Amino acid sequence: MKIWGAHVVFHRLLRTRSVSSVCAVLLCKRTQDAPIYAGYWGLIGGTLDDGEEPASGALREVEEELGIPRAELTLQFLCDVRVQRNADPCEIGARYFAAPLDRSMDKLTLMYNSAERKVEGERLGWFTAE
Repeated sequence: MKIWGAHVVFHRLLRTRSVSSVCAVLLCKRTQDAPIYAGYWGLIGGTLDDGEEPASGALREVEEELGIPRAELTLQFLCDVRVQRNADPCEIGARYFAAPLDRSMDKLTLMYNSAERKVEGERLGWFTAE
């Protein structure tokens, strides 16, 4: 299976009104003109460059999309997901990593991509399973 993409599941604990906290994950809403899954919420990440290792690609995507330097992150392997599209016998896959990110929304910004002349997402949000 060829790994073609890498994504990061950023997580943090959010305080609630009660004594307990809940775990939340960071999602980005894709733009309405995105080539696939327009307007959907998804993880930070994307397609790997030719010859790029998945962890390096995930860190590059995070830096491009959120402006967070690679040195500030520690990725932990989470899983590989296999995808087979249509009748194509070749399987492709995406590698997923987990990383803590203790930043509130006012400290997170979607970065402008000067090559594509746009911001890659519409907004960010911390989501819980609650």
